[in-house]
Amino acid sequence: MAADVNKHLERAKRFLEKNRVEDAIQAYLEVLDEAPQHQEATQALGDLYARIDQADRAAVYYGMLFDLLVDPKDESKALAIYNRFLRSIPAQQAPERVARYAFLQQRQNRADEAIEQYNKAGELFVAAGRDEDALFCWERIAQLEPDNLARQIRLAEGAERLGKASLAARAFLRAGQLATTKGSSSDALNLLGRAQKLAPQERSVALLYAQANLQSGNAVRAVSILEPFAATENDAPFLMTYSEALMGAGQLEKASEVLQKLLREKNEGVTQLFDLAERHVAAGQDQRASSVLEMLKRRMFADKRQTDFATMMDGLGAKFPHSQSILEFWAGIHNELNRESQYFEVLIKLFDVYLSSGNVKKAAESLERLVDIDPYDFRNQERMERLRGRVDDAYVNRLSSRMMKAGQATGGHAPRTGAPASSIAPANTEEARQMQALEDLIVQTEIFLQYSLQSKALERLQKIASLFPGEEARNARLSSLYQTANWWPPGAQKPKAEAAAKSEPAPGPSTAEPQTGAITGKTGVYSADTLRDLSKISEINQKIFRQQTPRAMLNTAVNEVGTYLHATRALAVVGAPGRPPEMAAEFCGTGVKAAPGAQVVLLLAQMEKAKPDELGGLVVQASEGSILRDLGVETALGVMILDKETQSPAGMLIAAQAERHKWKPNEVYFLQAIGDQMLMSVSHTRLRSLVRRMGVSDERSGLLSRSSYVSCLLTETDRAKSQGTPLSLAVLQIDRGGEILRQQGEPPLERFLEQLARALQPIVRQNDVAVKYTAWSLAFVLPDTTLAGAENLADKLRRAASGLRPPWDSTQITLSAGIVEAVPKPDYDSEDIVTDLINRAEFSIEEARKKGGDSIVALETPRL
Repeated sequence: MAADVNKHLERAKRFLEKNRVEDAIQAYLEVLDEAPQHQEATQALGDLYARIDQADRAAVYYGMLFDLLVDPKDESKALAIYNRFLRSIPAQQAPERVARYAFLQQRQNRADEAIEQYNKAGELFVAAGRDEDALFCWERIAQLEPDNLARQIRLAEGAERLGKASLAARAFLRAGQLATTKGSSSDALNLLGRAQKLAPQERSVALLYAQANLQSGNAVRAVSILEPFAATENDAPFLMTYSEALMGAGQLEKASEVLQKLLREKNEGVTQLFDLAERHVAAGQDQRASSVLEMLKRRMFADKRQTDFATMMDGLGAKFPHSQSILEFWAGIHNELNRESQYFEVLIKLFDVYLSSGNVKKAAESLERLVDIDPYDFRNQERMERLRGRVDDAYVNRLSSRMMKAGQATGGHAPRTGAPASSIAPANTEEARQMQALEDLIVQTEIFLQYSLQSKALERLQKIASLFPGEEARNARLSSLYQTANWWPPGAQKPKAEAAAKSEPAPGPSTAEPQTGAITGKTGVYSADTLRDLSKISEINQKIFRQQTPRAMLNTAVNEVGTYLHATRALAVVGAPGRPPEMAAEFCGTGVKAAPGAQVVLLLAQMEKAKPDELGGLVVQASEGSILRDLGVETALGVMILDKETQSPAGMLIAAQAERHKWKPNEVYFLQAIGDQMLMSVSHTRLRSLVRRMGVSDERSGLLSRSSYVSCLLTETDRAKSQGTPLSLAVLQIDRGGEILRQQGEPPLERFLEQLARALQPIVRQNDVAVKYTAWSLAFVLPDTTLAGAENLADKLRRAASGLRPPWDSTQITLSAGIVEAVPKPDYDSEDIVTDLINRAEFSIEEARKKGGDSIVALETPRL
């Protein structure tokens, strides 16, 4: 057979050489009779028929050649043949050939040409009654043009007629999505409904159909569509749609279950939960709304999304300004986040709600908090007038007094003569008030004597003598205080022992009358060693005060005590008796090894068993088998340190000598004074750390809230008064802060203030306290800092902030600072000093604003 084909081909070529075309055509036809798939003969026939102008016959053979070229994937040659000879006469082509040509165009990424040819092929198939083949073409077109709504509908309806439910459902689903995108909600609902009818078991179809029903307001229908799938579905979009449908249908409890599952498993659905809380409030179910919000708060705070939660809460609170529970929750959030300005505004709404509902007690509490945050707000007086006649007059007078004091000008505060701030329990009788005043004056005098502040001690003693004449005859403690200070009221009878000592000739320094400033103890007149001790006490106490951690304070105390007393060992512990110490520090002399923990505990136990002498000293001597021998010492002196709040033992300070040593009274007093200061400093540092932990707005800024501002100032003022150290206050504010707040809003300004706080806090000491003063300012409480030191710090802070850029602008912002120092006036108590300090700080920052900002205003301390 192959030989015959070759023979016919040779004949055809010879005929062509002789230009005998008809004979050549006959020879090629004979080739096709022998080999119907012969490409060379097929192409030659098409060419020869075209050559003799028989286009119809040429098209037949070119069509056959195209079919032959498609099968072996010679796509480029097939496309060339079709484009040159067949495209102009599609009606004469078989629909399969047109479809194959469209497929080749699709393979060449010529989508438009492929769509056109598939469309022609489909019409040819329809004309021939071949609907399934036409459907194939419509499906291809829909794949090539997925965003054409008309083509998707034609495919869906064609598939539906032929009973192809799955294909029809997919096409109707896509058509519904396109209709939704174009805003044709009614068309979308109809198309998606047809899809859901064809494939009721398909979750994706049901989900989109339910969403369309929700958009059209038919939540009940949406619930019925989704409910069959709800038990097994965990997909977040499904659960969110289902919860929205349940809420729209009024099934709030079931919606809550679905959303809690979504939040728990997928950490999504926050917006829907806020919507649920809103619907609960609208339905009068405030307690359920609060439960939902509390659950949301825990989750979002754990995810560090406090700002997002507060923003959403602002939106919810604004919708229900008369809901007490929502307002209370809203206020609590801003208070916890230290957003003073928002907290203040919500408290105003709460005050009105409480008052309108007749809850006068709660309204009064709200007003108290409003005054705490901003005592200068002019509306506070109006609110107080609304309460007048509905609360006790004493409450109105007290609140009015607080607002009046806050509004007084600098220097206009009269000193108080009653009990200071440390007096907590009010006296019930005049006699009790007098005794409390005497007790306070005695305590102040003892503190002044302890820290060698002789002139201040004498001022207090003179005041006691004028207010309580002759009291020393009845009060042994006061008599001892007069004797200790070596001062007696004019005309008062001195103790006989002292009078006799003065009448006898002075044999030596030990019996001589002390010079000015000498201190007399309970057992007699102290020598010059006592004065040196007192001077050293002041020096050591200052060193302890400047330490930044409790452990550093204990180490400083034992090292200074051990060095000054030339002790072999010195030990400081903090903790209740009978239990291992919470903290301990030890001083060891040259060549002495540190004591093991077990020996320290045994030493403490032995010291606690010792009987205190009249000055409170605990003296222990070494004996056979004593723990002192194990520690290499012969004698030890200890003092028990009391907690000043509870008056219970809270620590011990011990000094020990390797040689026999007779402990002197001034050494007992020395240890007691250092121990008291050590414990007080440790307690203050712990309290400051506790306040920081309880009052910070968040981990990002570490700032205390404005509500902690006054309490911190009072604490540091008490400490400064007792130790005779300076105290300063610096307020650093962003210039034009109020204008920036109005223009940019709260969140950007808050983020920048957090950025500013993080940049500045490494510069200040650990003992310094940073407070968020307003939305655009920070306050720094600076213990043991003079006005000049505070001014230097403010300058450093402004320089450190100069490189920061706000998020809303690339322009550098400027800062101003107001600096003031506390006035240590003897007749002022701590509250007066703090009020004066706050007022002068406000005045200084206002002066900086008047100067145009970008400046430091340091107000000189007024003369006493």
